[in-house]
Amino acid sequence: MRRARTAVAALCLAGAIAIAGAAQAGYDEGMAYYQKGDYFRALSELKPEAEKGNALAQVQVAGIYQYGLVGAANYGEALKWYRKAAAKSNPDAMLGLGVMYQLGQGVPKDQVEAVKWLTLASTRFAQGPDRSRILMAIDAMRQQMSNEQLDMAQHLIDAWKPGEP
Repeated sequence: MRRARTAVAALCLAGAIAIAGAAQAGYDEGMAYYQKGDYFRALSELKPEAEKGNALAQVQVAGIYQYGLVGAANYGEALKWYRKAAAKSNPDAMLGLGVMYQLGQGVPKDQVEAVKWLTLASTRFAQGPDRSRILMAIDAMRQQMSNEQLDMAQHLIDAWKPGEP
């Protein structure tokens, strides 16, 4: 009986590892196509992974739509995928949302939301040039905002929790 339970547990673990490996394989294939500039094939590999909840794939799919790499830019789709990944605390998704709110891509320009998302992203990036650029952008936006807007942005930052778009 004990051997049977051990065998079942091992089989379940092997199945879970195989599923995880297959998911990673789809993401890896998509990224290989992306790096070659074959964005249509990249999207065909990455989107199923994004639909399964892979935050890294969600960010890549969002970027493909945001920058119009498979046709005209589709900001609605980009926002959808960035929001899904941001809800999982993905800093690249938070950065993408911040940029879209800053530029008014698919949403009205909103410095408060832009600062919120960029600040959340900056706290999740390691020290380095990417984080430094984000912090400089935040500082530049803050200088143009009223005290009321700054307070609202800080309130939104403090209130945000993973799982919220």
